[in-house]
Amino acid sequence: MKATLYEALGITPTASDDEVRAALRRLIRKYYAKTRDGQGNVEEALRFINHASRILSDRERRVRYDNELALSAGTTEQRIAHVVTNAVAEAGEQTDVGTEAVDKAAVADVLDDEDLPAELQGAGSRPGANLHHPGLTERVASFGRSPIATLALCVLFGAFISAAIVFVTPSDAVLVAKQVLVWLTLGLLALTAVYGAVHGFAWIVRRRQVAQTPPLQPQTDLAILNWRREKSVFLGTNQPQEDASWIFQLRMAELERAKSGRTSEPRPWQRLGARMFDYAIWGLALALLLSELRGAGVIPGDIAWWVGHPLVAPMIITGSWVPIEALLIAALATTPGKWLFGVFLQFSISDAYARRDARTQFERALRRAFRVWWEGVACGFPLLAPFLIAFAFEKVSVHQETDWDFSQDVLVTHGPPGVLNLVTGVCGLAAMLWLYGVAWHQPMAESIAWARATITDALPSSTMLSNFSAGGTSPPRASTITRAIAPPASSAPALRPPSASVPLAPNEPIDRELESRFAERRSRIAVLAVEGPRMLRAGNWRRAGELCRAWADLDLGNPESWRCLGQAMQAQGYHQEAIAAFRKAKQHDPADRTLDSAIERSQRGIVADFINRYRR
Repeated sequence: MKATLYEALGITPTASDDEVRAALRRLIRKYYAKTRDGQGNVEEALRFINHASRILSDRERRVRYDNELALSAGTTEQRIAHVVTNAVAEAGEQTDVGTEAVDKAAVADVLDDEDLPAELQGAGSRPGANLHHPGLTERVASFGRSPIATLALCVLFGAFISAAIVFVTPSDAVLVAKQVLVWLTLGLLALTAVYGAVHGFAWIVRRRQVAQTPPLQPQTDLAILNWRREKSVFLGTNQPQEDASWIFQLRMAELERAKSGRTSEPRPWQRLGARMFDYAIWGLALALLLSELRGAGVIPGDIAWWVGHPLVAPMIITGSWVPIEALLIAALATTPGKWLFGVFLQFSISDAYARRDARTQFERALRRAFRVWWEGVACGFPLLAPFLIAFAFEKVSVHQETDWDFSQDVLVTHGPPGVLNLVTGVCGLAAMLWLYGVAWHQPMAESIAWARATITDALPSSTMLSNFSAGGTSPPRASTITRAIAPPASSAPALRPPSASVPLAPNEPIDRELESRFAERRSRIAVLAVEGPRMLRAGNWRRAGELCRAWADLDLGNPESWRCLGQAMQAQGYHQEAIAAFRKAKQHDPADRTLDSAIERSQRGIVADFINRYRR
């Protein structure tokens, strides 16, 4: 007995719409972007897909098809009654389920290649709507395929990234490069650990899955062979209505895909690189806009600092990219990153009746981009995005598609990007990685140092414990340390003479309150002398500047406090204040020659800042 349409797709007659679509998508991924490699005629497979999609994607046609299958399996009397009913029925819409489509389909199917041009001339006079799957004959995206356009776009991307590198790279590039290299190494190690954990978890889940009922084995290849030989393989149906013009378009689209080297095999690394390039280049554009707004005074400096923070900026970049990506895909069918890495999208690949106007395409692209932002990158939150990206990478590697591709019926194909595109994409990603490392290493160091200081400030340090242990006093609590670091809220109260009626002990101070004030001052100086240099060594220069300034205000004659303040100001780029602090330290310690070199370094920094501003 001949195979039914459900058996050919490997699904049951009671399969849901999602299961039908999954079966069609599986078949399209196998044949749509595949050349004639000896494993079957691609043209016949696409005609099979067209027929199956037109019947199973429409509810009414599927019901008629199911009725035909039921009648075909019934008694002889039921089949005779059905034929008589169809013979006297009025002519209606042709649904490829019945007997009226046989003659038209047979005429179209026996045409030779020599007869196609003649049929194409008369195709415009044929009445009736186009009932074939337009997605199977869609042309390959030709955006940027010209060598001149490719060269111009690659030069544009390279010039934009190079200009950003020139303006962002600081004067002390060697020192910053070492710090950025450390951050990048730690980041790559963390990402490797995340992917290893996700991959191991996915492998364990697949191993522990409960054995389910084995699915039906598709008979598609056999069905296609039988269709080519017998002109009909479906029980209860007839051959589809296929005119010569549609067959010609199908062959031309197939040859064009083969010529461009298009493939539907999963390539998750190309997809990941394309998305990262899009986010990175859009982030540079937003950084330029933020710099202009900050320079014009529209956005205050504090808000600009938080907007550019590495924990906040990725969420803004990925969220604002959603409508931009939807517009680019709807208008050009690509984005800069996808074009560079050879990634192409096609919507409504399994639905022959889907609308394909510009507004509908934009809505589908917007829904897909939002799901990628929400489910694929965790809204850009850096602490969760690597895990979801690793899960999506694993899903593409195993199931060949993601949830957002399936929900919007998107087929992702890949083509050879070309040497120039590939070099531009890879070098651009590396350059932008350096840019973001330079821009974010200082805020990240400050955030980590702040978190560390917040934890350590709540606990007494070893120096404080030794000092208070030597004095026989219990160590202060966190609130006491906070009050010690903060400057005094008010000046010391007026001296109060001791009571004459109370005799003084030999070692007892004249004024206990004054002595307590001096003790509190000494304890504050001790804490600041430890915490200020520690923040300086940790790289939290802003916090180190605050602590060292408070230390210098309390201990005016100590050259180390002024040295600490000068080093903190110098690290932040405030060279004028750094020179003033170093000169104060020089007054209290004239023999220290290292202060002269520090002053000279800040003077060179002032000259470098002036030259950079002049160039801009």
